Amino acid sequence: MPGGIDAHVHLCQDLETGPLGLGGECADNFETGSRSAAAGGTTTIITFATQTRKEEDRSLLKVVEAYNSRAEETGSYVDYGFHIIIVQNDADILENEMPILMNDWGISSCKLFLTYKTQCLTDSQLLDVMFAARKNAITTMIHAENGDMIEWLTDKLEQKGMVAPFYHALSRPPIVEGEATNRAIALAQLIQSPILFVHVGSVLGAANVRRAQTMGLPIYAETCPQYFHLTWDDLKRFHSPTCFENSKMICSPPPPLSVSDHEDLFVGLANGTFTIYSSDHCPFRYDHPHGKPSGVLEHEPSMEGELEHQHEGKELQDLLRRKQGAFRFIPNGIPGVETRLPLLYTGALAKGRISPQRFVELTSTNPAKLYGMYPRKGALMPGSDADLWYPEETFRPFHLTNSMLHHNVDYTPYEGTEFSNWPRYTILRGKIIWANGEIVGKVQDGKYVKRGPSLLSQGLPRADRDPRRVASWLYE
Repeated sequence: MPGGIDAHVHLCQDLETGPLGLGGECADNFETGSRSAAAGGTTTIITFATQTRKEEDRSLLKVVEAYNSRAEETGSYVDYGFHIIIVQNDADILENEMPILMNDWGISSCKLFLTYKTQCLTDSQLLDVMFAARKNAITTMIHAENGDMIEWLTDKLEQKGMVAPFYHALSRPPIVEGEATNRAIALAQLIQSPILFVHVGSVLGAANVRRAQTMGLPIYAETCPQYFHLTWDDLKRFHSPTCFENSKMICSPPPPLSVSDHEDLFVGLANGTFTIYSSDHCPFRYDHPHGKPSGVLEHEPSMEGELEHQHEGKELQDLLRRKQGAFRFIPNGIPGVETRLPLLYTGALAKGRISPQRFVELTSTNPAKLYGMYPRKGALMPGSDADLWYPEETFRPFHLTNSMLHHNVDYTPYEGTEFSNWPRYTILRGKIIWANGEIVGKVQDGKYVKRGPSLLSQGLPRADRDPRRVASWLYE
C-alpha cells in the first residue's frame, strides 16, 4: 500500500490544564514520535503549530517559525508538515499572514476550537477565520465540542464531588459533539466554506456529518482508533472507577458509550462518512508531573498538606495512589501513532468491515488529497512511500505490550489487544526505514513537506448557492 499518512499528531506541544500551569507537556518530540510512526507504517505525519492568546504569539508566522525550530532541533524519521491552530481573529494577521502561510510554508490547513477556554472562538470569530481560510484555499479543521455545555456539566459534577477520571465522560455526553457539529455545519454552509471535523467519536456527530454530505455540502470527517476499540467502561479499567490511573484513558471526545456504537461507526468507515482515519496521537506520561499526574498536582484538595518533593519519582506514584485528583486538570489525550494502521487492519480490514481499497483511502490516499500532498503522497509510484505487510497466512497474531512500542510514553491504551498483522517494511521515498521489527532509518531521513490546496474541498454540484439562502455574495 502507499505509505501511511497520519494527519493528526501532537508533538512538542505544551498545554496549560490548570491554574499552576503544570500539565500538558507532550511526551514525544519529533524524534521519538516519528520513530513510533515509522514502526507503525506511517511515512508522513502532520502536527500542530499552536497559537496562544499571549501577545508574543499574535503573529502566526512567528508561531510557525518557533515550532519549526523544534522539529529541526531533533530531526524526524518520517516526512512531516504542520497545521496551524488559530485562537485569535486579528484582522490584519488573517489578511497579511495567511497568504504567506499558504504560499511560503505550504500550510494549507488550520484548526479551530469550539471548546477549551484558552482556545475556543465565538461564532463570529469562527466566521472571521473560516472566511480568511477559504479565500486562501486553506482547509478549516474543527474540534467540535460545545465548551459551554462541558463547563456547565463539569461545575455540576464537581458540586457533587464527582471529580474522579471516570466522570470526564459524563462531562462530555454525545450531545456535546452533536450540537457543535450542527453549529459548525451551519456556519460553514452560511459562508460556503469546506470544513473537516477532527476526531469524530459519536454516532450523533457522524450522523450530522452524513446528513450534511447528503445535502451536497463539502463537509468531511476524521475519526480515530479509540472510537472503535475503547468504550466509556475503559475509563474505569484500573482497579476501581475512582482510581486515578484511569486518567491514562482520558481523551476528548471520550470513547463511545458501548460496543454497539462501534458497529454504527464502522458503517461510517465503509460508506464514506469518514474521509480519513488518524491517530490523534496526544501523548502524556503517567510518571511525569507535566503529564497525567497534573490532574492531582493541580487539584488543591488533593494537594492539601502534601510536600513539593512528592512531584517526582516513587513519591509521585505514591501520591497518585493515595489521591483522587480531578478530571478537569488532566491533559486530554492518548498515544496511538504506532498502533493506528495495525488497529484498523485488525478491527476492520481483517474482519471484512472495509475493503483493502477503503483501507488505503482512509489511511493514505484521502489524507494526501485532503491536505494537498497528492500524488507525491498517497500513491504507489517509483521512489515514493510504501508499506509492505506480512502475508496473512504466515503472520502469527500477538498480544501487544507497551514495551514493544517505540514512543516515549509509559503506557498504551491498547495493552493486551491482539493484532492480526503489522507492517513488515516501511519505505520512505524509496528508502526502507523499518524492516522486520527494527528501525533501520535515520532521524534525519524525514523532510518537511510543503502542501498545496485540498483536492477534495471544491464543493459538490448540489450545494445551495442561492445568495438569498447563503452568503455566496461574499465572493462576488
